[in-house]
Amino acid sequence: MQPPDLKLMRYALAIVWLVSGALSLGIFPRKESLTLLAQVGLHGTPARIALDGAAAVDLALGILTLAWPVRALWLAQAALIFLYSAIISVWLPQFWLHPFGPLLKNLPILTMLWLLHKHGEKQH
Repeated sequence: MQPPDLKLMRYALAIVWLVSGALSLGIFPRKESLTLLAQVGLHGTPARIALDGAAAVDLALGILTLAWPVRALWLAQAALIFLYSAIISVWLPQFWLHPFGPLLKNLPILTMLWLLHKHGEKQH
């Protein structure tokens, strides 16, 4: 992989994390997000903490993807994607059948993370 290709992948990943965080903070209706979290078993304050915490983590990962592109970051992102996917698979399995493929889209993102881990600019 050439460095410009890796940089393009980093920028694309950063956009995914940053937009996901911004959407979770309220661009997407919070009521709908809290309804989804209720289906996972989170209600009230724990649900709001989980929503805001996940948004903060997503924003942090977006910033780190731009500022600190190290192998450990790609592994952390992959682990979080697997965690999110596992939670959704157990409590919201209908998202596997959703026509927009919200879970299926994790496959190319995981592939990008693997390529960045393998060929990344900084191997710390």
